[in-house]
Amino acid sequence: MRHLLLCLVLTTGSLLPAQTTVSDSTSTQQGGFLSVFRSSERYAVNPLVSIPLIAGGAYVSQQRLIALQDKPDIPVEVIQNLDKNDINRFDRIAVTRDYDKHKQALIQSDYFFNTGQLAPFALFFWKKYRRDWFDITLMYLEAQTTQGLFYGFAPFGPTGIDRFRPVVYYDGIDVDRETDGNNRNSTFSGHVSTMSTGFYFMARMIDDYNPDFTTGQRILLYTGATLPSLYGGWLRIKGVKHYPSDVFIGLGVGAISGIGVPSLHKWWKKRYASDLVVQPVYGGGAGGFSLVLRY
Repeated sequence: MRHLLLCLVLTTGSLLPAQTTVSDSTSTQQGGFLSVFRSSERYAVNPLVSIPLIAGGAYVSQQRLIALQDKPDIPVEVIQNLDKNDINRFDRIAVTRDYDKHKQALIQSDYFFNTGQLAPFALFFWKKYRRDWFDITLMYLEAQTTQGLFYGFAPFGPTGIDRFRPVVYYDGIDVDRETDGNNRNSTFSGHVSTMSTGFYFMARMIDDYNPDFTTGQRILLYTGATLPSLYGGWLRIKGVKHYPSDVFIGLGVGAISGIGVPSLHKWWKKRYASDLVVQPVYGGGAGGFSLVLRY
């Protein structure tokens, strides 16, 4: 394995006696703050690649989301001619909800939405995950960015499909709300894809860090990631935002993003053994850190 070493040294005259050489007293503290950039034992994560991809992907997906929310308004005459019976039987349940309870359902769905987004960070209460917190965090941000790009650009999302939200089929709704162009974005559920990405990513981390799990335990683990996502999706249906098929597509996107991203990093680690390590260096009256790329 080849090494590319860049050593940055800051003079600190009182750090060590002057006669001590750097080579004699170099100290590596792999568990220290400066070593957070190293690749974990399980995943190959390069922050020089991941951070620009996350920043660029997040910006692009956010700009795309703004554009999608600004679709042309739906003409009133189009809404007036809509027929619930034209909706397939599987999805028709979305237009038979109690509209008076939709606000409460949306508020409840936001609880699941926020919980799903934050769930992976709960792993850091345990030392074995906290040790790799930087890599895990970068992978999770990549996963969320991936599902955001799916939402913004996939042909099975609002870019490729103009599907009216269930709310436009209800009577007695304010005209401005019914005709809002954002009501063209029913497929697929971005709330479900976001929360399920978090739940599935957390499940994948637990799975990878516990290789002794039995098949039954893994089934329970991923079932536990699926159920809150499905219930959050059901609340989006009760909130007249989505149809069941929208929820299941969002669930699939979340599974691909939350499980697929760390799986890719794990595969890369096995296939290409490389990592980036930052290590503290002390000696010779000076202190600093070394940046080592092993490849």
